[in-house]
Amino acid sequence: MHESYEAILEKQLSMTEQTWKRLQELGATKETPLQLDFAFDAPNREAAESLQGLLEEETDYAVRVESEGMFKKTHRVSGTTQPTSVSEEILKQWVDWMVTAGLKHDCVFDGWGTEVP
Repeated sequence: MHESYEAILEKQLSMTEQTWKRLQELGATKETPLQLDFAFDAPNREAAESLQGLLEEETDYAVRVESEGMFKKTHRVSGTTQPTSVSEEILKQWVDWMVTAGLKHDCVFDGWGTEVP
């Protein structure tokens, strides 16, 4: 399997802290509605489509599966949340949920990003 849940989560939470600090420097607050872009790496199309199904069932996110390469295909699940107000704590809970959701479908959460409106 991939990195452990703990290793992935620790890495993503650290990146989330840094990103939240940068967003605040750019003017984001807990009241600023942010639309989050996210991505997962998947081992095959079936795993990617399985994760896509879960995310579409459990959330109102726009989710897509992308595959690239002729001989050695790579598969990715990516998407966008609806605009919503968040805090660092809410982001950390969301990241934990995304890491867990990915691993349940043999996919690895690769991170998130956004733009300050």
